[in-house]
Amino acid sequence: MQNKGSLRQYDVIIAGAGPAGCAAALALKDSGLKVALLERDIFPRDKVCGDAVPARAINTLRKIDTVLADTFNSFEQKLLTRHTDVVYNNKSLKLHWQIPAYTCKRIDLDNYLFQLVQQYASTDVVQDCKVVSVGPGEQGYVITDKQGNTYHAKLVIGADGAQSVTSKQLTSTILDREHHIGAVRAYYKGIDKLDADKTEMYINKNFLPGYFWIFPVAGGMANVGFGMISSDIVAKKANLRAMFYDFIYGVPGLKERFKYAEPVGKLEGHSLPLGSRRVQMSGDNFMLCGDAASLIDPITGEGIGNAMASGRLAGLHAIRCFEHNDFSAAYMKTYDNAVWKELGDELLLRTRAQKLFRRMPALLDVVFLVAGWEPVRKLIQERF
Repeated sequence: MQNKGSLRQYDVIIAGAGPAGCAAALALKDSGLKVALLERDIFPRDKVCGDAVPARAINTLRKIDTVLADTFNSFEQKLLTRHTDVVYNNKSLKLHWQIPAYTCKRIDLDNYLFQLVQQYASTDVVQDCKVVSVGPGEQGYVITDKQGNTYHAKLVIGADGAQSVTSKQLTSTILDREHHIGAVRAYYKGIDKLDADKTEMYINKNFLPGYFWIFPVAGGMANVGFGMISSDIVAKKANLRAMFYDFIYGVPGLKERFKYAEPVGKLEGHSLPLGSRRVQMSGDNFMLCGDAASLIDPITGEGIGNAMASGRLAGLHAIRCFEHNDFSAAYMKTYDNAVWKELGDELLLRTRAQKLFRRMPALLDVVFLVAGWEPVRKLIQERF
């Protein structure tokens, strides 16, 4: 047990052991650097999320080490997603996926990734470690947790989520409601006609510009949620919790499917900082990744794949920093550039699509009118 106020010395400290932080730790596993992974909670712990795990997440594990990707094959809590139904005013666009994607409760996925770090990386893991301050130290930063323990590192990787302490204390980034989604979700069991290999997204003219989802997860349950751009929530004085239930019981077809459904746990809210703007991702002796770097998909609200991709890139750049003994803000831009090279085009495309449909929602009628034409459906599937 660490004595209160004692100081631990590291080369790299990763704040946050979610998908981004674990990917960073795994990318550093063969570096020979002294690495610490600080997690505010104790595993297994839950995170409010949509629970979609895209192909990018598994591909990131494969890029780090094929052995890691192979372990995912035997991970039992996942469900393979083969199809997605996008429903707009009772018109359905059916998408069929060739590249494997999955759904998985975050309590299970995050615990799996955390166990990979413990098994494959020589990383010091500190749980129940809520970071309260990140301040300048001798040639790096000093991190202090809620218990008064301090940790020094030459380099800090902030992977501490949408409410990132690292970002708040090391950058001037503030919440911009135009680039942020507010959402609520609950788990349900007993939903009628729930297909384990199919995710569902719903858009309805009476709830624009919000969207509703039903994502099946293990155990015969589904992650059910409703989200909306935060600026629209404020402008419309929207009550997301009320809209969640109004959607279920007011949209044709859903009320019947939820007739015998039962919630498992409570309806909970979460925030999603979108990759529709570029925020400061790095500086002298630090990098941000995942939700802390605002990398969530502006169309789907999915963030796990981009979080893991950026976490891997942060870990790889950390190795280069020590190889070149360069921790300057200028050199950290190499990390920024790598992230935007991998994710930038996709985020830009989806940002433009999101803005277009928000400005001209009538375009949805056109899209769903022609979506039955196979070339159009394939184009949408390839792009989104």
